[in-house]
Amino acid sequence: MNSAATPPTVRAPIDLAVIGGYLGAGKTTVVNHLLEAPHGKRIAVLVNDFGAVNIDARLVRARSDDVIELDNGCICCTIGGALVDALARLAAREDRPDLLLIEASGVSDPAKIAQVGLLNSAFRLTAVLVVVDAPELVRTLVDPLVGAMAQQQIDSASAVIVAKLDLIAPESRERAVSDVRALAATDIVVPADYGRVPLALLFDASAPQTRALADAGRWQHRPLGQGASVFPTFTSVALAAPGVLEKGRLRAWLKALPRTILRAKGFVRVVDAEGRVSTRVCQVAGRRLRMTQPTQGEHAPGAESVLVFIGFIDTETEAMLRDGLLACCLRAAA
Repeated sequence: MNSAATPPTVRAPIDLAVIGGYLGAGKTTVVNHLLEAPHGKRIAVLVNDFGAVNIDARLVRARSDDVIELDNGCICCTIGGALVDALARLAAREDRPDLLLIEASGVSDPAKIAQVGLLNSAFRLTAVLVVVDAPELVRTLVDPLVGAMAQQQIDSASAVIVAKLDLIAPESRERAVSDVRALAATDIVVPADYGRVPLALLFDASAPQTRALADAGRWQHRPLGQGASVFPTFTSVALAAPGVLEKGRLRAWLKALPRTILRAKGFVRVVDAEGRVSTRVCQVAGRRLRMTQPTQGEHAPGAESVLVFIGFIDTETEAMLRDGLLACCLRAAA
């Protein structure tokens, strides 16, 4: 009898994003639009209370005491007991989601919730999104009881979503977004168009038919109306580098990416200090960098290294990213 145990199948980590913000900022509106959007992704949402989540009845496929299943493949769960237990149950599901979105309460620190999520290796952090109420932000921040907490939420964000701009005069909207950017620790500050946000905040591509990384190309978001926008363009761009990258140089470069880059994700072929070459899954989110071995569910595009960068990327920034990635390539001996 062969007593050797069959090694367990390693499953790809579930992307994890936390959405926070002070009471009444508009978090639930953003979550509702994400659930209803035609993104072609399976999303699991952990919320404190279903009462505020107003999902169109036509989208609901099944409902139980603590789960709503939607026709687009999303599920919505109450956090219920301990968050750690809820994450463990979700990770154990046979039909695991592509993304777990946790809606934090209005008086909690979303960064701490993200840290709890990362205690479970089944999850991989992609973003900490914080929603702010544009008309009420100043009053909230100067409130002696809650101002420091609201500022701490903004400080923890990898991206800030400015909501309720429709309640501000059109000529004042650009200034409102600029004021939020001045308060934030990130330059990724995007306006929400009645709760709608760029899907690239969470996904590598906005279309349901997500293309291969090497062909991902560019995706742009034009918020607030059909005309020319006064706001920067939120963009996703895929860049390839031939050959092998020096691991140490690549890590240093990725950690020094400009604040206008929300995250980067892809496959890289790297050589370490001992000369060993391997393929790694590379994830950069919220100044956190991880390089891991591909799992059974993660397939590298080929011999090239391909990274998708997401953020405010103009022509100059794209050229800088392309040059920086190429500069990390292994240099041939003279």
